[in-house]
Amino acid sequence: MAYVDYNYYRGVYFGDAVPEADFLRLSRQASAYLDQVTFGRIRGGWEQDSRVKDACCAVMELMHREEQGGEVASASNDGYSETYVTSGRTVAQRMYAAAVQYLGMTGLMCRSVNA
Repeated sequence: MAYVDYNYYRGVYFGDAVPEADFLRLSRQASAYLDQVTFGRIRGGWEQDSRVKDACCAVMELMHREEQGGEVASASNDGYSETYVTSGRTVAQRMYAAAVQYLGMTGLMCRSVNA
């Protein structure tokens, strides 16, 4: 189950990084990741919350960017040159930060049992 559909991604989130051909696969992977970092709490009634959908979009775009080669800042074709931007964070850290940006204040990512 994916927490976001392509119409939301394009029309509400205004995303354009993930092509429609890759959308279903990546949205399902991003949703599974969000289930993991929220300890399954999203399925407790949060599925339609815009913060969950936005977090899914952000994580999905990051996953897509990683599949395309990571944090490339610039590229050249003739002499083949690429420049990479390194944020100093691992992919896992960047994915977690993308999720926290939208879900950090919801309590969904809290590690306590009573959250």
